[in-house]
Parts: sequence; C-alpha cells; structure tokens
Amino acid sequence: MALFVAFTGVLGLIFGSFGTVAAWRIPRRETIVSGRSHCPKCGAKITALENVPVLSWVMLRGKCRHCGNPISVRYPLIELTTGILFALSAAKFGLSVETFVYAAFCWVLVVLTVIDLDHKLLPNRVVYPAFVVGWGGLVAAAIVDGSTDRLLDAAMGAAIFGGTFFVIALVAPRGMGFGDVKLAFVLGTFLGYVRIGLVPLGMFLAFLTGTLGAIVVMLVSGGDRKMQIPFGPFLALGTVLAIFAGAPLLDAYIDAL
Repeated sequence: MALFVAFTGVLGLIFGSFGTVAAWRIPRRETIVSGRSHCPKCGAKITALENVPVLSWVMLRGKCRHCGNPISVRYPLIELTTGILFALSAAKFGLSVETFVYAAFCWVLVVLTVIDLDHKLLPNRVVYPAFVVGWGGLVAAAIVDGSTDRLLDAAMGAAIFGGTFFVIALVAPRGMGFGDVKLAFVLGTFLGYVRIGLVPLGMFLAFLTGTLGAIVVMLVSGGDRKMQIPFGPFLALGTVLAIFAGAPLLDAYIDAL
C-alpha cells in the first residue's frame, strides 16, 4: 500500500508539471496536447532535464538556464500540491478506480485554482468536461465496486451544492459568479459520491476559508474592499478538505448531537 501511495504521489508530480502548462495555455486558448514548453522571457525551449518536477527548479535555482529570468516558485508548489493530492487519493481509496477518478478530479481543481487566481475565470472548456468525464468515471467506479446506489448520492450532492449556489447567484449576482455555480455542481457530485453529509461540510469549509482569505487579503492590502477575490480557489479548498479530512469532523459533529 505504501508503495502504491508513493508511486501515485510521483505520478502526481508529473501531472502537476503538466498542470502548470494547462493553467498557462487554457486561458490563452492555446493547445495543451502539443508544443514544447518554453521560457516566457526568451522563448528558449525547455528540455526534458529542465522539466523534471520540483528537482529542476531547485537545480536551476529558480532561474532560466538560458536568460537567467526568474522562474516563479509557483511551479514547484503546483507540482508538490498535485503530488500530495494524488498521494492522498491513493491513501484514501486504495487500489481502485476511485483513486484515479479522484486524483484526476484534484488535478482539475488545481488547474482551475491557478486560472481563477490569475484571470478570475473558471473556463467552461474545463468545467463542463470535468462534469461529464467525472460522471463517467464515477459510474465506472460504482459498477466495479458494486455500489451503484452511491450515484444517487452524487446526483443529490450536485443538486444541493449547485442548487444552493444557483440561488445565491440569483439573489446576489455581484457576490457569486455563474462560473462558481457551474463548478459547484461538479464539486457536489464528487462530495456526494464519497458521502452525502460531506456536501454541506464542503460548502461550509469553502465559505469559512473564503472569509478568512478575504480578511487576510484586506489586511495585507490595507483594507481595500474593492479588491476582487476569486472564490473558485476556496471552493476547491473546501471540497478537498471535506473529502480527505471531513469524515472525522462530520462524525464528531454527529456524536455531539
């Protein structure tokens, strides 16, 4: 089991490297299936040795080998985050279809988080396929595990999470974009499949981390309330926390009732 978790984590580092490319190209409507990565400053092609996740950044001391332009620390952080999420998926779901479905789901969340932070955008060309392909993966996992009843929980989760955010967007359109609403349907699906009780917990954690994040940003920016803060990253964070750490919190809450 430990070997499988480690292998999946390494696979996550590789996909994290690909995620940095996807997060850069998708908002610019560039293809992500072809074309070599290159330095945005000098245009030099990045070789395979210069593209080893995390290690290359350390060895190059965070600079382009050709022009010396700084390479943002975000790249190894994205790779490490994806690697950790892949490893957590393997540890939680074991050797199963679910591991690969949820690892892929986490990869999508990382890419969307980076795009939303950079462009305040949750592209339909990512969210829609995530919903369709995600459902396909969950159906396959449910059939293999013989637990097709969990698909009903997934559908209920999508309705609860997405429906709640749809109402919020109608009532307060300035406070909630429809990109967040569409993503909420995806998040509710994956939360509900794990456990229907994780859906409200994921929403609560998203609002909690979003509120705390907004307070921190306001303090750092000197109290500028006009600053727009994308909510997508906090939706992703709340969902990830609920999936991997939510069960103990939910059980403790139920026991306390």
